[in-house]
Amino acid sequence: MVEFQPIQQRGFHNTYDESGEIDGFEFKFVPKYYKGYWFTQCRFGNVTVDGEVFDRDDLILVYDGIEYSREEMFDLKKYWQFRTPLTYRIKKKGGLSIGYHDVSLQFGWVLNYNGALEKEYDGSGMGNMAHMFGVDNERRMLLCR
Repeated sequence: MVEFQPIQQRGFHNTYDESGEIDGFEFKFVPKYYKGYWFTQCRFGNVTVDGEVFDRDDLILVYDGIEYSREEMFDLKKYWQFRTPLTYRIKKKGGLSIGYHDVSLQFGWVLNYNGALEKEYDGSGMGNMAHMFGVDNERRMLLCR
């Protein structure tokens, strides 16, 4: 079941490498738009956890069990189904501590019904719909493992 908030509590946990050491963390995200997107429309920004910024170019995004970089998403010809979670995987040696964390991410998209992409007037890289629907999504979450 998908939660109401875009950043999902379910699936928020540390990740482990082949030797069993904690090498990062992950969480799931579901946009609050009324229909799905083509991934070529999506713009993924930075992730911030407890004030620490993780650059958008270092994100690993997982959809249908396949890992993609942010750059690969620009050319991915797949449709992101409505209310289907996308996993954000972030490498951080030692992961996050058990307890509450403030998680924020930037997400925007480009909508255009005329063929060519419309200009982004703010230069944020978040798409031309950022001004209408906002960019930042925030949630306080509990990490249990």
